[in-house]
Amino acid sequence: MIAGLVNLMLALLRLLWFLLSTRVGNLLAAAGLLVGGLLWGLTSHQVHFQSAPPITWFQDYSSDDGYDYVQINHGRQFYVIKDADFSPYPGGVFVDTRPRLLSLIYESDAQQPVELNLESGERLTGSGYRVVAFSLVTDTGQPYTFTTPDYRAYPQGFYDDHWPLATGLLLVGFAFLAWALLGPLVLDLLLLRQGRRPGEEQISTERAYRLLGRQLSDPWPSLRRKSVREFDPRDLAK
Repeated sequence: MIAGLVNLMLALLRLLWFLLSTRVGNLLAAAGLLVGGLLWGLTSHQVHFQSAPPITWFQDYSSDDGYDYVQINHGRQFYVIKDADFSPYPGGVFVDTRPRLLSLIYESDAQQPVELNLESGERLTGSGYRVVAFSLVTDTGQPYTFTTPDYRAYPQGFYDDHWPLATGLLLVGFAFLAWALLGPLVLDLLLLRQGRRPGEEQISTERAYRLLGRQLSDPWPSLRRKSVREFDPRDLAK
């Protein structure tokens, strides 16, 4: 397992190096950031809170992972209560107090699939809305109201704005794109300012002397000395 994690880390580092150090990698990173930022920004939307109809009957299904799934008025629609999101913490309130549910307020813009496997073996499926506030009265007559931070801060709903993060992604994407297109030109200009020609390779003084000595010892290495062939009179007869 450790070897697999090490290989994964090395692969991620190689991918990161490719994206940062090559022109193709810069273009791929720019495309991913620009497309991702645009799509994330377009998911911004208005969040609406809506009250459930008057409750004459309800059934609660509690799960071990801190969720309550509530059906009201014998309908097929679920209202999903995530206990950890509420203040005060309502964990176990439906089981321990046998309450009468007075009201539900839910987020009406996003549905989520619900699949429940009951202890009796029955399986319930449907769709559910996220609950942001609910009120009940316990069997002893004690009223309780539970709310989420979103509902307390914006009881009339709010605009879920994704553009601040999306703008950051777009700016980084444009930076990668600009570097991929203009980076080589900038590097060439820097070399010219230093008195060097683009494409020239810097070599050490030791290597320069070694190459110079090799050139002086054999000025024309590409020319091979040809042996002189003696004249043969029989060649004239051919």
